[in-house]
Formats: sequence, C-alpha cells, structure tokens
Amino acid sequence: MATPAKSRSPGDPPAPRGQRARYLATIGIAVLAIAGAAAAIHAKLQRDRLAHRLLADLPDAAGRDPALVRFAAAEAKPLFAEHCAVCHGASMRGNAALGAPDLTDRVWLYGDGSVYDIERTVLYGIRAGVSHTRDISYMPAFGLKGTFRYQGVYGYDGKVVGGAALTQGQIWDLVQYLLKVNHRPYQAEAAELGEQLSYEAKTSCRDCHAPDLEGVADYGAPNLTINVWNNGSTPEDLFHDIYFGVRHMMPAWRGVLTLEQIRALAVYLHAVSLPKRAQQSVSRAPPAPMEGE
Repeated sequence: MATPAKSRSPGDPPAPRGQRARYLATIGIAVLAIAGAAAAIHAKLQRDRLAHRLLADLPDAAGRDPALVRFAAAEAKPLFAEHCAVCHGASMRGNAALGAPDLTDRVWLYGDGSVYDIERTVLYGIRAGVSHTRDISYMPAFGLKGTFRYQGVYGYDGKVVGGAALTQGQIWDLVQYLLKVNHRPYQAEAAELGEQLSYEAKTSCRDCHAPDLEGVADYGAPNLTINVWNNGSTPEDLFHDIYFGVRHMMPAWRGVLTLEQIRALAVYLHAVSLPKRAQQSVSRAPPAPMEGE
C-alpha cells in the first residue's frame, strides 16, 4: 500500500529550485490565459457595442462619427474584396467593360453619395428584379429600329419615342456634341448638328439628362458634362452606348449580407469617396465616447 505524501510544514526546507520554477511557470501561464481571455471578452464587447451603434444611428449620422467610420472600414474591407471587387475592382476604380462605376470619386448615378443613398442601392440593387430596386429607366438603343418607353425628368411615364432608329451619322453628331460639352477635341460642324438633335423629340436627351445635361440622380441618368463615363470614354465608346443603349444591373445584397454588413459597406464607400482632406479630418478626429463612458 502506497505511503501518503507528507504535507509541508513551515519548518520544512524549501522545495527544490526546479519544482519552484515549474510552480511559478504554471502560475504565469494561468495569469496570461486569464488576461488573454479578459482581453478577448473586452474586444468582443467593444465590437458588439460599435456594431449596435452603427445600426442604431441614422445612416448619415454614422458616416460622420469617426469611431464608427473606422469600425465600418475594418468590417467592410473584407466584404468588399469578397463580394464587390469582382465588378468594381480591388482598387474600387470601376470596370468600363462591365459598366461598373468608379467608387472613389464623388460622382454617383443614384442620389448624392450620402450614406443613406449608398445603403439603399446596396440593399436593393439596380434592375435586380426585387421590390424597391432602382429600375425607373434605362438608356435606349437609339441605333436600333423600333420604339421604346422611358421615364423622363418631367414625368413622361410610358412615353413612346421614335419608331425609327437614328442614323449612324446622327449618332456621330451627338458624340461630337458630347465631346464639345466636355471640353475635348471635336468636329465643329458635327457638334452643332448634334446639339440641335439633342433638343429634338426623337432623342429627348434633355428629358432624361435634364435641360442642362447635368443628369438626374433620382433615376440614374448620368451627368454628361463632367467627362465621367462608366462604359468607356473614347468617341467609339460613346457611339456604342448611344447606338446599342445601356442597361446594366447590380444585385440586391439584402438577404445575402446582414443589415450590419450593408451599413458598414455604405459608411465605408461614403468615406472612400470623400476628398482626401475630408478623409484625413475624419481619421484624425477624436473618437466618439462609448455608451456608458
């Protein structure tokens, strides 16, 4: 039968050095494990609080909060890489072959680039075939025969335009006029004919793109005066768009991403589109106080 171990008394000699070292190491490991677990719990609580604030705030208020902007950026970057970069590119500067716009400037097809407008587009998409998607109008194919319907800036819902295609010469005249408006080299005589054509009912350019051609963001008619083109900027690209029309789509991400993830993407995209000076002012601003602090 085994002899029970003797308990140490105050008068006993100290434990061997190796045994004491193992004892201290065990205590140290336990302290580190407790500290690591406490740090992990604190980080999770802080993340959960920020995630709650991100959704609890109004969209544009969240975009003005430096702490929430930094949190949204950290959350959104991997989401963008996984879901958005395939169309808009890893640099976020778009892809003309797909008609995917540059997301790093202040030019937006829909809305004014507010967090609210960006979030709505991410939620419901463009021509995505779901409720609330952005699908009021599209660029008709002026070079193809037939009629088309569109929603104009003055509310001409279902108006029938045309019935006969524009000739290639007329489309080229319109291209030359666009080049002139954007202060690029152009053919003067053709540009004059194109300007006249832009006022005519068979094109109704100024119904969709506004009388001054500066676009209508309510339904995605782009500004034609700032030399920003989602589908390519060469004269041949512009000719192609007028001749064949433009009808791109963007998927609706509601139901694929969580509402928190969509809000994070909207706040992040809004911050990226700001001028560099504004981005720096947001990043350098002191963080907003946490709840309960």
